[in-house]
Amino acid sequence: MKKCVLPIVAILMLACTNKAEKGTIIIDVNILDVTTGEIQEHKDVVIDSGRIKSISEHQMNPKPYETMVNGKDQYLMPGLSEMHAHIPHPSENNEQIEDVLFLYLANGITTIRGMLGHPTHLVLRNNAESGELPSPRIFTSSPSLNGKSVTSVEDAISVVTTYQKDGYDFLKIHPGIKREVFDQVVKTAKQVGIPFAGHVPVDVGIRHALESHYASIDHIDGFLEGLVPESANVKPGDNGFFGYAFTPLADTSKIDGLVAMTKENKVWIVPTQSLFERWFAPITADELLRQPEMQYMPSKTLADWKKRKIATTGTATGFKTEQWLKFDAIRKQLIQKLQKGGVGMLLGSDAPQVFNVPGFSIHREIDGLLAAVLTPLEIIQSGTINPAKFFNKEGVFGQVKEGLEADLILLNANPLDDMDNLKDLSAVFRKGHFIPKVEINKRLAEIAKKNGHTLKSRTATEKRDAPLNGTWKYYSRKGKKPAASATFTRIKTLANGYWSMSETNILTNKLDSYQGGRYLRNDTIFSETNTFANSNSLYLLGETQLFELEVKKDTLIQTGIDNDTDEVWIRVE
Repeated sequence: MKKCVLPIVAILMLACTNKAEKGTIIIDVNILDVTTGEIQEHKDVVIDSGRIKSISEHQMNPKPYETMVNGKDQYLMPGLSEMHAHIPHPSENNEQIEDVLFLYLANGITTIRGMLGHPTHLVLRNNAESGELPSPRIFTSSPSLNGKSVTSVEDAISVVTTYQKDGYDFLKIHPGIKREVFDQVVKTAKQVGIPFAGHVPVDVGIRHALESHYASIDHIDGFLEGLVPESANVKPGDNGFFGYAFTPLADTSKIDGLVAMTKENKVWIVPTQSLFERWFAPITADELLRQPEMQYMPSKTLADWKKRKIATTGTATGFKTEQWLKFDAIRKQLIQKLQKGGVGMLLGSDAPQVFNVPGFSIHREIDGLLAAVLTPLEIIQSGTINPAKFFNKEGVFGQVKEGLEADLILLNANPLDDMDNLKDLSAVFRKGHFIPKVEINKRLAEIAKKNGHTLKSRTATEKRDAPLNGTWKYYSRKGKKPAASATFTRIKTLANGYWSMSETNILTNKLDSYQGGRYLRNDTIFSETNTFANSNSLYLLGETQLFELEVKKDTLIQTGIDNDTDEVWIRVE
C-alpha cells in the first residue's frame, strides 16, 4: 500500500486522506497580463468545466484537486492564435487533418482562423468546440470567392447569401474579382451580416478595399501597389508576387496616408511576414528542408513545396536578391508604421504553406515581427487579446482571467525577456484539458515517424537520451519475475526531457494514478521530478527521485538511490 511522503517543496504538503476537489489547480504560478505586460506573481489558478474558476494568492497548503500542476517559477499566459491558418482539404485523410490540428496545439496555438473553408470544416469546428477533436478553437472562412468562382453580380448575391446561411464565420476574398462584382459582394455581405477578409483583388485596389471595410487584409496585400505614384502609369496586373515587381517604383512617403486610412476604416492587418522570408525569399529550398520542423510534414508535401519555391524564386523567374531586400525593407516599414499608427495587428503566418509548418511557423513569424521592431508585448497581444477583440470574444478567450475559457500555455521562462521562451512549453490547456509536454513530444515523434522521418535531436542531450524516448511497460521489480496475480498495468512514457507514468487497474479498467514532469540524466544517474499528478498520486507532487539507470536494448532498469523503487521496464513503443 502506498504511504504518504512529504514532498520536498513545502507548499505542496497534502494529506493523502483529503478528498480531491473537482477540476485542476496550477499552483504558485506567475501570470502574464497581456493587456499591461505586468507579471502577477505567486498565484493559484483553478480550472473547472473548461473555464478559469478562480485566481487567488498562492496558499502554502492548497486543497487537493483531481489534477494538480506545480507552476512554481513558471509563467502562465493565454494560448496563441494563428490568424492565417489552413485546415487540410477533406481529400487528405482524417489522420493527416488531425495531425495538422495537433501541430498547432503542440506550439501553444489554441485558436486558429481557417482561411480556405470547406463544408467539412464546419463539422471540424463543432467537434473542436465539443472536445471530441483535439484541436484549437476553429473559426472558418467560406470557400474562396475569386475571379472564377464569382464572375457576376448575380453570382455575388447568390454565393454570399448561401455562405452566410451555411454558417461560415466570414467570407474569404481571393484575387481576380472584378470591381463591380466585388462591390456587390460587399453590399450583400453587409445586408446579410457576414464579414469578409483576405486578399485585395487588383481591380479593387488598396484604397477602395480599405473604404469597403474589410474585417482584415492579410499579407499586407495591395499596400505596396498603393505606394506606386499614378504618374508611373503601370498596369495593375503587372504587380508580381504581392507587389514585388513594383518595388523600384514604391514611394514610401505614401505609407502614412495608407496607415491613416487603415485605422480610420478599422481594418485589421495579418502580416504573414514569414511567408516572405521563407517562400518568397533568397533562401534555398534545400536549406529550408534541413530545418527541424520539416520532419512533421509528409515527404510528398515537402517535394511539392520545393517545386513551388523553385518555380517562384528560381534562377529562371527573374527573382533578384537586391530587389527583394528593398521589398522586404518596405514590408517591415509598413508593419512597423501600421503597429505604431494604432492599426489592429493579428498574428498569422499562413500555414501550412510553402515551408511554413503549422504551429512552428508562428515562431518564424514572431522573428519577422521582431525584425520589424515590434515589441514582445505588442506581438503577444497580436496573438492573444487582439484576436479576442477581433472576433468580439473578449469574454471567452485571450486573457488569463476568471470566467474565461482555459485556453492557456504554461512556459518555463518569461516570454517578455526572450520571445524564444514561447517555444519552451511545459503544458498546454485547451478548454481546461491538460496536455503535458511529454504527451506533446510523444505525439510529435509519432507524426515524424508516420511521415517517414526519424525524429531529429537538436541538442547533444537529446541525442544522448534518444534511446530512452518511447513507451515502456512495467515488467517486475529488479531481480524478480512479474507476479502472476498482478492486478495493474503500469505504463511510463519518456520523451526528450519529460516523462509521465500511469497505472491502470486491470480488473476495473480504470485509471488509478497518473503523474509526471521533467527528467534529467547525468551519465548513469537519472532523476525524475514530479510536476503534475492526479488525486491518487498527489503525495508525489514536488518530489525528485534519483535512480541509477541502465538501458539494454529494449529493457530499462531503474535502481532507486534515495528510494526503494527498483524496477525493470520493457519497451512497447
